[in-house]
Amino acid sequence: MAAAPVISVAGVSKAYRIWDSPSDRLVAPLLESAARTLPGALGHGLARRAARRYRDFWALRDVSFEVRQGECIGIIGRNGSGKSTLLQIIAGTLRPTTGQAQVHGRIAALLELGSGFNPDFTGRENVYLNAAVLGLTRREVDERFDRIAAFADIGDFIDQPVKTYSSGMFVRLAFAVQTAVDPQILIVDEALSVGDVFFQQRCYERMRQLLDAGVCVVLASHDLGSVQQFCDRTLVFRRGLLAFQGPSAEATKVYFQLEQQEKAAAFAAAAEPAALPAVPAPTAAPAIAPWPGPEAQVPLEAARPIGNGWARCVSVAVCDSEGQPRLHFRQGETMAVFYEYEILRDMEFCLGCVTLRDKTSQPVHSKITLQDGIRGPARVRRGTRLRYRQDTVLNVGCADYTLDVALEMINADLLDLPGISYDAFMAAQIRVCELHAVASITVRLRDECAPFQLLNFGMTGMPSRSLIEVLPPAS
Repeated sequence: MAAAPVISVAGVSKAYRIWDSPSDRLVAPLLESAARTLPGALGHGLARRAARRYRDFWALRDVSFEVRQGECIGIIGRNGSGKSTLLQIIAGTLRPTTGQAQVHGRIAALLELGSGFNPDFTGRENVYLNAAVLGLTRREVDERFDRIAAFADIGDFIDQPVKTYSSGMFVRLAFAVQTAVDPQILIVDEALSVGDVFFQQRCYERMRQLLDAGVCVVLASHDLGSVQQFCDRTLVFRRGLLAFQGPSAEATKVYFQLEQQEKAAAFAAAAEPAALPAVPAPTAAPAIAPWPGPEAQVPLEAARPIGNGWARCVSVAVCDSEGQPRLHFRQGETMAVFYEYEILRDMEFCLGCVTLRDKTSQPVHSKITLQDGIRGPARVRRGTRLRYRQDTVLNVGCADYTLDVALEMINADLLDLPGISYDAFMAAQIRVCELHAVASITVRLRDECAPFQLLNFGMTGMPSRSLIEVLPPAS
């Protein structure tokens, strides 16, 4: 028999009133109050006059799900999709407009940075204050204080006012307190993103300990890699609606699907590509020869594309450096991925991409053709077919991996700028058609048995260099 849910959200919606002017905040409630006391047409007329002074913005609409003990769920979506509103409703700091959220157990919540702390109090005083709000006695806080201070690791700043803290120090102390009160439910809303990598590692390790102890964890984050690796199930929100709930790997696919659809719609609305002029065809690029035969092709019938429908993948093959079909490799060997896309509408600069993922769906290797010096045509016509070959030296750990292939688009003018940031590039990128896990490969040890033939012990084997200097004993 399944355990009863510790969080049950049923039909939750949340509306915020947007007022046309500051005075309407006073006038509209008075009109509504009068409308409730007056009968008939007069009351209805006052209600209509009140309604004209504001409009409702629905941050959430009809959201329902359950979370059980010991489960970790992720919540993802673009800014403004309703994630934080939902977490505040679960935490009890916000009431839904309709529906209900039932929670069974002590909640520890890391929501907005600074919530629950008095900026004029010292860190030590805030520990006692925050723990008391969460239901701990002073004796219980005394017993745990050293553990809280050690986890926060802010040194002598524990006795300084928290208004002097950096954002990283602030969240260190807040997380240390929230996870030290033995919660049944832990809610984290993007708070860990302000910490450094060492603190994030400790936080995730602490959350794993809580999960092992049966604590329910709700994690809202834009770090999709951490969500996939850490969460059993993930909810995807879009404009206040629960667009998907299910396995985290599948949820990230849905998130990218929605993201690319919005990017494509904005791109099409802003500048529909003009019809390409009828000019003589440019000199053909060198053919990729030999192109793998039918025996090397990966079945694509079950692959679900993610993208905007502007192209479709018609061929994928995984081979060795000689173009022979291979799915089993040894460390250091070269894998060649061949893939072909049919263009379904006129487009701008197109990029191919191959991604290698481990068993947790983490991208171990991902590279676009531009990074290999292949620029490609600035415009491509509908009906064109683009063929790509990307070779990768498998300096990776011995394991099974899956392969993604993708066609992406970006405005070619951006590439002529003197510099472009990573964030700007990612914002301009449109995922035209991506196939996840179209093939699986296995990487094994080399035939040689000597330890020095092992290329690496980690996830990947990046180019490296070592030096040694021998200093004789002092005489």
